[in-house]
Amino acid sequence: MNMLPDMPRVLSLANQKGGVGKTTTAINLGTALAAIGEKVLVIDLDPQGNASTGLGIEHRDRDLSTYEVLSGDCSLAEAVRETSVQRLWVAPSTMDLLGLELEIASTGDRAFRLRKAIEGLTQSRLFKEIGFTYVLVDCPPSLNLLTINALSASHSILVPLQCEFFALEGLSQLLSTVEQVKN
Repeated sequence: MNMLPDMPRVLSLANQKGGVGKTTTAINLGTALAAIGEKVLVIDLDPQGNASTGLGIEHRDRDLSTYEVLSGDCSLAEAVRETSVQRLWVAPSTMDLLGLELEIASTGDRAFRLRKAIEGLTQSRLFKEIGFTYVLVDCPPSLNLLTINALSASHSILVPLQCEFFALEGLSQLLSTVEQVKN
């Protein structure tokens, strides 16, 4: 996929298995990229919200979250929060994301809402001020509509796995889903 010069690189961290390090990788990769001067946005799409918590955003401070972004109640730029790490921002998550799939299931754009939100972000004043170079999307541990949104918005997918037989079976399922989304 060709990127516009002002388009950030979008990477999703996805695996339908939990406990493989998606969130830890998103936080650490985001922090490392920020440390070398990149301007990074972590989008937390996991209803558990561990990336948000790990980046210092308390539950009570999540007035606007990725739920409001994907439901169309606010823009991604409005949901973005600064973290204590210089050059690292987060769009936090809340448990409200659990119900999003049912709410948008019958809409025609249900698989592309995150892509549209990121495109909107690139047109925002916030983006013009900050100039995000990377967007990291922390996915939930399932192949649901949230993960499909992340895959459809991504340039690349990073799949953390455990070195065990069943992880390879899950990887083949994820790769099959990626093929379906990209076609």
